[in-house]
Amino acid sequence: MSVPTSWMPKASMSRIHIHWTAGGHDANATDKKSYHILVQGDGTLIRGDRSIKANEKGSGMTPASHTLSANTGAIGVSMCCMGGKGVKESPFAAGKFPMTRVQWDKMVEVVGTLATRYGIPVTSKTILTHAEVEPNLKIKQKGKWDITRVAFDSSLVGHKAVGDKIRQGVAAALDGSSSPAGSDIPAAMKPSKFQVTGVKPSTLSFRDGPNGAKKGELPETTVVERLNEDGNWSQVRTPAGFVGWVASEFLSPA
Repeated sequence: MSVPTSWMPKASMSRIHIHWTAGGHDANATDKKSYHILVQGDGTLIRGDRSIKANEKGSGMTPASHTLSANTGAIGVSMCCMGGKGVKESPFAAGKFPMTRVQWDKMVEVVGTLATRYGIPVTSKTILTHAEVEPNLKIKQKGKWDITRVAFDSSLVGHKAVGDKIRQGVAAALDGSSSPAGSDIPAAMKPSKFQVTGVKPSTLSFRDGPNGAKKGELPETTVVERLNEDGNWSQVRTPAGFVGWVASEFLSPA
């Protein structure tokens, strides 16, 4: 597990916000007050001073204030980078402390672990960068551009391109997981469970997106967790931890 269990207390959380600190490659005291989990330049993890539980609605605790007017129910994950002189979005300049590939990969792993622990689906409104908060959630953010560019991949330009790349990585990480974390999540916090019905004597196609390429099959009576919906399609997680899409008409509440 990429995140220690003790760092992930029971809490009702609905989103994960991904940031950079606009500082050096090592976490400082201010960073620790602002974010729940920090990824340093070499990929090591640092726990912030505020518990994830503190950002639960009605906790009465001092929250990690990582996102303007959008901290309730949101976990703050930040990469320690992009600080110092000369850093700018356009023309892009990463400065003395650019985001490293090892940070990115570790961040994706961390977000996948948190998404599993707290039952957070992989969507553009639930797992998103700080730069996506204003366009996706309609909450004004004073021109934040973390993350619209990355130093190690010039092809990623703009909040949507970067956010989609992160979500693709998280979905792939979840798809390969055979032992989802957080088995002690309270029942009320877990995604709704459904059973595959009406496919006998055949099986239900398991796809990589709504009406996407087939990557597997689910037999009758398989119980899955529904993470998201898109029209007549449902994103589900199987008992083995694989994430994919199925036709909603073949799911009934379990």
